[in-house]
Amino acid sequence: MSISPSNTMIISTAVTDQGAVCVSLGGDVDLTAEPDLAGLVDSLAAAHCDLVYIDLDAVTFASSSLINFLARLASRLPGHATINVCRPDAMTRQLLELTRLHQVTIVGDDLPADWIAPWAAATSPLPMQAVALA
Repeated sequence: MSISPSNTMIISTAVTDQGAVCVSLGGDVDLTAEPDLAGLVDSLAAAHCDLVYIDLDAVTFASSSLINFLARLASRLPGHATINVCRPDAMTRQLLELTRLHQVTIVGDDLPADWIAPWAAATSPLPMQAVALA
């Protein structure tokens, strides 16, 4: 788990034996989180993952920073990769639709049935800088 330097966003990641990456974002995903999100895109791109789950249930505020993150991620992953955006709130869902990101991601109201399996099978965290909560 990583806490952004601004102490507004929390990122948890895990990689499974099958190459799926599970990401959970929490707190405020705003401009102050941009460096952390850019680092996350770099880490996910370097992992060459085919399947990414992004859980937004714990996000309390999402700005265009979330949209930029998802767009950058979609452009950096292999063309056959799948990005699953899970549990966005109504406003975030509307942003995904307005920006047409729902066309390059799978958006769902719930976590997929196999969400627990990837977390349980997690073999290693993606390299993220851990920052102490102030």
